Amino acid sequence: MPAKSLGDKLGRQAANLKSGLKDVAQKFTEPDREPRTDATAGRISGARKAKQRTPSKEELYADAKRLGIKGRSKMTKDQLRRAVKRA
Repeated sequence: MPAKSLGDKLGRQAANLKSGLKDVAQKFTEPDREPRTDATAGRISGARKAKQRTPSKEELYADAKRLGIKGRSKMTKDQLRRAVKRA
């Protein structure tokens, strides 16, 4: 009797796995509900761009010092970024 119950359990597990795989396959193959437009594509790129690491104020200050930028001690992070970019 235990062998039959084990077979039933494996059968149920296989059926559940198979239905789960069908659901995943359907999600990957169904067309998008809303086709992507150029504007949507731009927003996605922008989101990825926002995740890029920006240098800290200390790093920008060190770059400004190396480049010999005067007045760097009184500059904000944005001012340092622009000054380093211009140099």
